[in-house]
Amino acid sequence: MVATARPVPRQPAIPDIDPLQAQLNLLLANYRVQSAALPQIERKIALVVGVDQYADRTIPPLDNAVRDARSVARSFETRLGYETIVLENATRASVVGALNRLALTMNPRDSVIVYYAGHGELIETTGLGYWLLADSSAKDPTTWLSNTDINRLVGRINAQQVALLSDSCYSGSLASEDRIRAAPRAPDPQAVLARKTVVVMTSGGNEPVFDEGRDGHSPFAWNLMQTLGKVADWQVGGNVFERIRFAVARALPQRPQYSAARAGGHQPGGDYLFEQRKLVDTVGQRP
Repeated sequence: MVATARPVPRQPAIPDIDPLQAQLNLLLANYRVQSAALPQIERKIALVVGVDQYADRTIPPLDNAVRDARSVARSFETRLGYETIVLENATRASVVGALNRLALTMNPRDSVIVYYAGHGELIETTGLGYWLLADSSAKDPTTWLSNTDINRLVGRINAQQVALLSDSCYSGSLASEDRIRAAPRAPDPQAVLARKTVVVMTSGGNEPVFDEGRDGHSPFAWNLMQTLGKVADWQVGGNVFERIRFAVARALPQRPQYSAARAGGHQPGGDYLFEQRKLVDTVGQRP
């Protein structure tokens, strides 16, 4: 008897999940809270980007951007209970891709921070600011990431609480909408969380800012970490910012900014809540 080979049925293609999406999925699946000042917040994720080396050698390297990103990420993790994704010397495509993945993955009970440390640039004729990522060309603004696109991408993130922190030159136009002031008394956190919050905190206005400060960190990053280290229970973003602003502006000619991003869906009465939180240790399960 002669055996006749039968064709093997074709299996449907399984779409590949890129490593960043796989990492995000795993972090969210393993997110376990040990203690939280505001348990109404379900999950907390921080996307932290640091760029200090550029393929275009005409763009001068920075000394502290990647170091700042690593240290700020640790502060988010250990003090405030964020799971973090850190992108070092990231390209424009990788940053845009990461922001799009957050938009597709997060839910309304979540809290998200996007932090950037790196070069910024300004086109004076338009007044528009940009981030320069690792593959940006100094002579080609189409390779930069504009503040308009950054605000649009961050505004698409579906979390109820979203904060963009930018430690870069000429970042002031990111925070050009309604200023948020320090609160004279602690608001009802439930009332704040009922409102969609999208806020922007920058290390300065449309001006150069300093990369070198204290202990190998920029002035903004150092004061951010010092301030977050003193958060007990929770604090509104306006009060956290005011401490950072005062410390930076007292020592240097740069003026940090903090504002609502109405174009991103921010609702009046909202503010970002920086909350003390401790996670269950799942180090062995992390990618």
